Amino acid sequence: MTNKTHLFVSLSPGAMQLMNTQLLAVPCGTVDFPFPDYVITFRLDRSIPGQDCRLDHLGSRDETRAKMAHEFPSGLLPEDVTRLVNFAYEEALRCFERNCSMAAIGMCGRTIETVLASLYAKQFGKHPSEEQNPPGLNAMINKLRKEGYRFPAGIKERMEVIAVHRNMAIHGNIVLPSQDEARSTIYLTKDVLQLISHKATNESGTDESNT
Repeated sequence: MTNKTHLFVSLSPGAMQLMNTQLLAVPCGTVDFPFPDYVITFRLDRSIPGQDCRLDHLGSRDETRAKMAHEFPSGLLPEDVTRLVNFAYEEALRCFERNCSMAAIGMCGRTIETVLASLYAKQFGKHPSEEQNPPGLNAMINKLRKEGYRFPAGIKERMEVIAVHRNMAIHGNIVLPSQDEARSTIYLTKDVLQLISHKATNESGTDESNT
């Protein structure tokens, strides 16, 4: 068994004949098979040796893997929290790749809430879910600031924008979020993760230099 995604493409005899004709007839032939949400393109590349092949990604997947990708570093939060943060953010990217904007924005909110909940637990000694009235994202931000936690410049505003998009996406708003809204929310989420990890890394370095 394997955890890899299995792409299974069924071709009619006519499609197979078209592929042979198109791919071999010209130096760099291509054959497109359009589907409702995407297009699969087969291309002949004579530089690939033997019977090998190569999977090329275009469009949203190329953007997620080249520009949006981010892994929250280990050692800054408890390891189980770090795994959950990275899992949630990766889930957001996968939703974006499939044009599931509502789900992508929802997972961005989950990513940020997971980070904030860990900071909250460290500051107050209990997870926010253990509070009698569990605070939401904005309430956690405000309580942490009131208790002296210093967020990096601009991070509070980014998290508030993420919270607005998340609430509109998952709490019954009749207007569905666009792909561009999901894209901007993902980039804001990546910014937040980078800023928090940078702050935590600096604090860790300061603590070590003072010992």
